[in-house]
Amino acid sequence: MMQPLTIGKVSQNTGVSIRTIRFYESEGILPAPSRTKSGYRLYSTNDIRRLRLIRNARVLGLGLPEIRTLVAQAFSSECNSFAPQLRELIHAKREGVTQRIADLHELQRELDDLERHVSHAQCATAPGQMVAECGYCPLIDEEGGACNEDAGCSGSD
Repeated sequence: MMQPLTIGKVSQNTGVSIRTIRFYESEGILPAPSRTKSGYRLYSTNDIRRLRLIRNARVLGLGLPEIRTLVAQAFSSECNSFAPQLRELIHAKREGVTQRIADLHELQRELDDLERHVSHAQCATAPGQMVAECGYCPLIDEEGGACNEDAGCSGSD
């Protein structure tokens, strides 16, 4: 068994900052450690394992409520009962990522369309025309004006 470590050594071993370790303690995600007579925190091997789990869960995008539940389950369950819970969490997270990717693709398409519209609209407006008086701004007007070929827009500007 490893000797208890101070918060600085735990921070070095886990890659979690001292400030963040204290935050996890204050949130109840990491139990309060034992202390020396002079008040220094002393962490056990299980505390270090909890911090690694917390850090890795954060990397996966889990929020604090999810992490609190995950840590509680991990350190109070048998492996065979924890594995299905972990798989369920991974599956739900993967579905969320898939939906976010789809949403980002849709946003990308909308931005592409908006950029094309702005490029076309730019050639259809007269020099000196004010945005407030023009009907070509796709962010202001529901039906922004369309560029016409007579205005000299080649469509590839």
